[in-house]
Amino acid sequence: MAFHFLLGHIVADHAFTNNAKIRKYSGSKLVGHILWSILAILAFTFDVVFSSTKGMILFLVLAFVHAVLDILRVKYYPVSRRIVDVIEAAGIGFAFLINGISLKLLANSYLSAEFVFYLLGMSTVSVGVTYFFRNFYPGNENLADVDGISERLAIYIFLLASKPFYVFISIVVALIYRLLFVKKVDHTWWISPMSGIIISIIWRMALYR
Repeated sequence: MAFHFLLGHIVADHAFTNNAKIRKYSGSKLVGHILWSILAILAFTFDVVFSSTKGMILFLVLAFVHAVLDILRVKYYPVSRRIVDVIEAAGIGFAFLINGISLKLLANSYLSAEFVFYLLGMSTVSVGVTYFFRNFYPGNENLADVDGISERLAIYIFLLASKPFYVFISIVVALIYRLLFVKKVDHTWWISPMSGIIISIIWRMALYR
């Protein structure tokens, strides 16, 4: 299955930014994020959406829904973080639905379904796990997790490339880095690499099935 629209949606909200900060945007910052989201979605779908009326309609619908959900999560963030979680989950679900409707269109994209799925896996293993850390466990919205993201990305790349030795080296290097620079032992030290390994194995099985 091709996940071009879903990948664009996730990149717009989670890649290159702290998702928790978007919830506090207002004015020009919020408008800027919405415009960035439109460009992010287009980056993975422009050859498809501009090739047919159906593609254009699907893109406009997703862009509109994404913008509305951005406004809603900013509005409801002061009320309840759990409501915002539901809104963000609804956005992912809607992007997945748009993907299902546009499968025939996406089959003709210059970006292969396999490549997009690979990139989706990179997003899941990196910012997806960080999203879980920030929102659910331990629930620290200000968690940077830069070292964890780098570690999990390395695990993902090497595991999918069938390089288990380099996976091991990545984990060891990340542990040494934390011991030298972070110093304060944290439970995410073991959750991060374990989640990286598990997600990478799942993605490898799905990609090379």
